[in-house]
Amino acid sequence: MSIYTNEILFISSNPPYINIHLTAKKYIHKETLKSVSGKLDHEIFVRIHKSTIVNINKVYSYRSRLNGDYDLTLADGTELRLSRNYSSVFKEKFKAIHQDTQE
Repeated sequence: MSIYTNEILFISSNPPYINIHLTAKKYIHKETLKSVSGKLDHEIFVRIHKSTIVNINKVYSYRSRLNGDYDLTLADGTELRLSRNYSSVFKEKFKAIHQDTQE
């Protein structure tokens, strides 16, 4: 099975598997999230929770939950939780990627 990384919305942990979410499909793969994370481009794929990695190019917006966590909305309408532990790195990369669209 081959998947183009630009098709991936996000990857979630479902031990002992991971779920690779595309726009119209979901694949189950027997590998750890940590292992897959090491193979991905860290400028595009960002850890947002201990069990989730997101493609930063597929994130449409984010909003605060007012407790340090955030809700992300992906281009397809999927909502994911951004943990406060990963928020600073995510926000830095999101702003860098989306600066051209915010001018």
